[in-house]
Amino acid sequence: PEKKILTFNDLIEFEKVKELLLPLKEKYDISLDELFAFVKAQLFLPITIFNEKLTVLESTVKYLKEEKNLSLHKISEVIGRDQRNIWHISNKAKKEYSKKFIIKKVKFWIPVSIFSKTKLSALESIVFYLKEEFSLTYHEIALLLKRDDRTIWTVYQRAKKKNAKPR
Repeated sequence: PEKKILTFNDLIEFEKVKELLLPLKEKYDISLDELFAFVKAQLFLPITIFNEKLTVLESTVKYLKEEKNLSLHKISEVIGRDQRNIWHISNKAKKEYSKKFIIKKVKFWIPVSIFSKTKLSALESIVFYLKEEFSLTYHEIALLLKRDDRTIWTVYQRAKKKNAKPR
């Protein structure tokens, strides 16, 4: 299927859908786990949150905590990482980058669900996603993530090896 770049209007529509979820839960007796799984699949990160001061995981946790008001427990469930590690990452990110994220015009939105593949690091996950889904060059990815081109190349090669199917 053709890949679509999400726009801000798409996310506004999603916010409207979220408001409809709770009545649907009641009406159709859907469990909270099913509802959460649906929401988890719909969480997206704006590419503009990534910067040179924070790691990809620190930026992700900071955004989900401060902008989406998720608890550390929910964040750990969504991104498939240990809750104690998320607590540590959140505190470190607050110290290193105390300012709020400024969400500018966003060209790419990253689904949070890509981080649940725990065999890949957060940086490997996002680089692999951008390269595979949008066919971006290493240089374009490096600019988006505020990293060196050579780092992006190395990370992508490592992610490819980890994703390779055993023979």
